[in-house]
Amino acid sequence: MDVNGVALIVGAGSGIGRETALMFAERGARAVVFADCDIRTASEASKKSKSVATVANYQTAAIAVDVQDRASIKAMIEEVIKRFTRLDYAVNSVGIGRKTQADTMSVDESEYDLLHDVNAKGILRCLQEEIAVMKDQEPVYVEGRNGPNSVTYTVSKSAARAIIKCAAVENRNSGLRINEVCPGYTDTPMLQRAIERQPGISDMIKKGMPLSRAAKPEEIASTVHFLASPGASFINGQSVIVDSGVSTTIV
Repeated sequence: MDVNGVALIVGAGSGIGRETALMFAERGARAVVFADCDIRTASEASKKSKSVATVANYQTAAIAVDVQDRASIKAMIEEVIKRFTRLDYAVNSVGIGRKTQADTMSVDESEYDLLHDVNAKGILRCLQEEIAVMKDQEPVYVEGRNGPNSVTYTVSKSAARAIIKCAAVENRNSGLRINEVCPGYTDTPMLQRAIERQPGISDMIKKGMPLSRAAKPEEIASTVHFLASPGASFINGQSVIVDSGVSTTIV
């Protein structure tokens, strides 16, 4: 199921965001924008996308963005529209992990605020600015046949889930579809940093995950791509869990 049009991936410098952006290029997007707080990694990934893109006259760009700063997000969106005239797919793969272990009684408020500002409010800011430019566009048509001691991180992600649900309901008659992908442990730089701090996480993944391993970033990216494709045209406001089934064991 190919996609065409213009895709913006926020958080495309590494991990799941990077693989998602490359997959859009590989599967038919006419333009992919790699946005990240680290312009160096975003630029490297943008250049790589040229070697995997499958459409003639493929275009790409790298843009620096700080999701804690609304002006930065607005500037990113304006740059996308200036370069490519429209925005067809927006994937907000932004997020940071906790730096310290904390149960409810020992939460550091400054870290809580930071995680919430990036993982929840960052998503909200991006969604608001993306929806503003996408909701009144003519639709693009694609042919088709139809964690313990992590209370700060967990709360920020739960808030992000609520934002996605509300945005989907509010825009349900606009033609926009807004979904989220909820990955399990995924082999990204964030996970590697966590393992460096707590080596026991590696054994926990091997013993606790049904496939005895973390997901590959491209496995998560494939789910994101499907949700953007015509095959998912009737899916809206959903949280799609991609964890090899580990969550089914939790009652």
